[in-house]
Amino acid sequence: MKYTAILILLVTFFGCGNQQKIDQLTEENQTLQSKVKLLAEQSNMKDEFVEEYTKTVNDIYDNLENIRKREGFITKYSKNVEKDKEASIKDKMLQNIASMDSYIKNSKSQLKQLKSKIKNSQVKSSSFEEMVETLSRTIEEKETHIIELKEQVDKLYIQVAEVEEDLQKSNEVIEKQTEKINTAYYVIGTNKELKNKKIITEKGGFLWFGKTKILASDLQKTDFTATDISDTDSISIKQNIKDIKIISNHNPESYHLTKKDEDKTVLEIIDPDEFWKMKYLVVLAKN
Repeated sequence: MKYTAILILLVTFFGCGNQQKIDQLTEENQTLQSKVKLLAEQSNMKDEFVEEYTKTVNDIYDNLENIRKREGFITKYSKNVEKDKEASIKDKMLQNIASMDSYIKNSKSQLKQLKSKIKNSQVKSSSFEEMVETLSRTIEEKETHIIELKEQVDKLYIQVAEVEEDLQKSNEVIEKQTEKINTAYYVIGTNKELKNKKIITEKGGFLWFGKTKILASDLQKTDFTATDISDTDSISIKQNIKDIKIISNHNPESYHLTKKDEDKTVLEIIDPDEFWKMKYLVVLAKN
């Protein structure tokens, strides 16, 4: 009985020791599993963060590349604006600038979110932070450049408007000068009518004999009919050819008179340049 009791005590003692070890190992195993799980979660979070970081940075670089392309379009349009002078060119330039604004706004929003995530993330990397700062500076520079582009577009169209205004004034002057050059005047009247209007006068002779009819020195345009010499190759005169006489000094070889019927004559101008060296045509008709 004595030995039996001792054996029971030994078994009980060693049994209790093993259970304590088992409990300790079980606790350590649970702790280790928790650490492994935490490390796995942290690893997954790092992977997700790196993936999101990479995607955001790529998106921002895509925006910057689109901005660069549109800067090229602006340069191209600005070179053609004086040639085309179309409102559509300005619209295209402004549309591209609006697109660039949109890309900048989107990039700034994405960058702000990325900075916040880096700050709150367990991932600490100087390379990530340096890249974000570089992108921030690049976006700020692009934003400033877009403002300058807007100002350049406005100045460019002000210059174009000024050039167009000067050109319009020049064209008006040219049109007036051309109109003046191409305008001639004629009048048809009896001796009495032409004298009363002080279009003709007489010189030489004695009393009323041998006097020569000439144009007065102070002709008034209001007494004449204006005509465009570039569009006038003949003038109709309601008189018999025998009853009319050209008083003004025109080269006889530059025109001829053609009888149409008993009371109508046509003055045909065969050499306009020569004929209209004298810009005033005076035709004397008998009563």
